[in-house]
Amino acid sequence: MRQLSVAQRALVSVGILVFVFRDVDASALWATLSWRIVLVLGSAFAFYAAATLWIEAVAIERLLSDTENRLDRWTTARIKCASYLLGIVHYALGVGALTVLLQRRAAIAMGRAASVVLLISSVDILVVLGLAGVATLSMQAEGAGLQLGLFALAAAGFCGGLALLRTDADLGPLERVRSLSLFAGLRSLPLARLAELFALRLAFSSCFVTICASGFYAFDVHPPLGTLVAGVLIVAVVGALPIAVAGLGTTQAAFLYLFSDYASRETLLAMSVALSVGLITLRGSMGLLFAREFTQEALRDARSVPA
Repeated sequence: MRQLSVAQRALVSVGILVFVFRDVDASALWATLSWRIVLVLGSAFAFYAAATLWIEAVAIERLLSDTENRLDRWTTARIKCASYLLGIVHYALGVGALTVLLQRRAAIAMGRAASVVLLISSVDILVVLGLAGVATLSMQAEGAGLQLGLFALAAAGFCGGLALLRTDADLGPLERVRSLSLFAGLRSLPLARLAELFALRLAFSSCFVTICASGFYAFDVHPPLGTLVAGVLIVAVVGALPIAVAGLGTTQAAFLYLFSDYASRETLLAMSVALSVGLITLRGSMGLLFAREFTQEALRDARSVPA
């Protein structure tokens, strides 16, 4: 299915934001803000930036540790910063930027670079589904069975695909698919390294939950822990859908739907906008400050990579 253009996604964001902000009491929304919120979120974003960038850099470095032109951790961190900035414009552009930069700087085949990006994305999906399922189950919340079912289905698919890619048996017509460089990472990556990747991505998702939890704390909203964890992970999935600009609009709508029992409409909107704008500003700044040359190179060439 053809992806929406940037202009179309901007229209979606504006339309949803207009809808969710209808009939909002502006004075009540403004009253939710304070310098305490700025202090709490500012500190949390500083921690989030350092922790997640380190995790991203280590994950990529470890997955490419067997290449001849091995990338150092600082270089992988800056490459990831460049992809953050372009990903704000369009998710596929960010993925393409990361793939192109890894291919060029590590001097590897494009398929191998794409396999690294695909592997990290696949593990992220499994981790998010698993955490959301466990969180909803712990609260005996509605939808826990669906969450765990989705996780079980995704895990079974991942493990089954992994087994097929790594088996010594002849797969017949599927042999050509297995030999694609896109699956090189899954074919050759040691299982210990794969477990390490899962641990790193679990830490990454935990950082996202932590930054969102800091927003709830800053705005004095206190849902049960299981509800918070499951809710913010669902928000992350909704915000990642390629139908709005950087998740603006979709994120706010998800916050209102999931946490309406715990705070006023004005508080939830103020909190979700603060978190969304904070993340967009943070990632954009990281791309501009730490990876300007990579960003310019990726912006020139990432469009050549199929979405």
